[in-house]
Amino acid sequence: MKKVILLGSTGSIGRNAIKVIENLRDFKIVGLAAYTNYQMLIEQTKDIKPRSVTLIKKEHYSTLKSEVTKARIFCGEGGITEMIEATEADILIAAFASAVGILGIKKAIEKHLRLCLATKEILVSFGDIIMREVNRHNVDLIPIDSEHSAIYQCLEGRNKDEVKAIILTASGGPFFKKSMKNVTKTDVLNHPVWKMGAKITVDSATMMNKGLEVIEAHHLFKLPAERIKVVIHPEAICHSLVQFTDGTILAQMSTPDMQLPIQYSLTCPQRRTSMVEHLDISQVRYLRFMPPNHRKFPCLRFAYDALTTGKSMPAVLNAANEETVKSFLENRIEFHQISRIIKKVISKHKPRKGSIEDYIEHARWAKQTVRSLL
Repeated sequence: MKKVILLGSTGSIGRNAIKVIENLRDFKIVGLAAYTNYQMLIEQTKDIKPRSVTLIKKEHYSTLKSEVTKARIFCGEGGITEMIEATEADILIAAFASAVGILGIKKAIEKHLRLCLATKEILVSFGDIIMREVNRHNVDLIPIDSEHSAIYQCLEGRNKDEVKAIILTASGGPFFKKSMKNVTKTDVLNHPVWKMGAKITVDSATMMNKGLEVIEAHHLFKLPAERIKVVIHPEAICHSLVQFTDGTILAQMSTPDMQLPIQYSLTCPQRRTSMVEHLDISQVRYLRFMPPNHRKFPCLRFAYDALTTGKSMPAVLNAANEETVKSFLENRIEFHQISRIIKKVISKHKPRKGSIEDYIEHARWAKQTVRSLL
């Protein structure tokens, strides 16, 4: 029986992970963590009966404690580290929508847990540090993002010296063929393919999500920016591709459902029967691949520039994006202002190399700068 700690259990990835683990049967969730949705966390705890539970938002701690009596309860971001230290586990699924819990993730690596990573912000902001720890402790880091899972699968058992480029696919979001003028929040959150949380859906609309995936891919697969490509693929059937030095391209294709990469991160290199409807390739009429419009989607360019600059710049880009998207979702800015505000913040930053704590401080500065600009 494999024991799993799930960070971000109330989000889209977290809820899908629970379904996958229930289906696998020889996996058991022993720890749950949520950011603010204490009502759902209470329901999940009563259903799953984990040994430990963590809630980041402290104001709901007393309610959680009164409702949950048969699990150890931790609180605040530090509670994630405490839960990981105190709970015997084999696997950590990191599925928060931000880099919250980074020190807990570092602790999990030190304890040699397999890290199933859905939180791209962890590698965007702290990639050099986290990958150094992963290599130092010889830990399995398996990506859950559908694109990075696809690349991981295409590269399994292959010589990475033979890779010419990796190619990340993007659906194009809601504005691939539409104007971005005078759009509403409803327009932005109406993704044509994936049903995701609000923050990542906004990132998809700006293509910042794909930019962050470029930075994540750099750390996962040790390739420079110029060998990480992005193509628009509206059908969202091919989840990413790898081109080799002889010109061959390998692709991973499947029904667009996050349960597949979640399950593979848990069971790989084994494949298990899944609950996902299998792709009927005979019904696929066409597959389109097109270059992205960097003028229309400047956030993608910002991410490539941040990766090239390195040091603290990716952490600042990520934090500026988080705070700006938060402001948009709170109806304090218009959609077209997101990229403009991010550009102002990153132009003010002088990148430096440092520790996790240093990068956290740079991220705080970026968020404060966004608030001051507003």
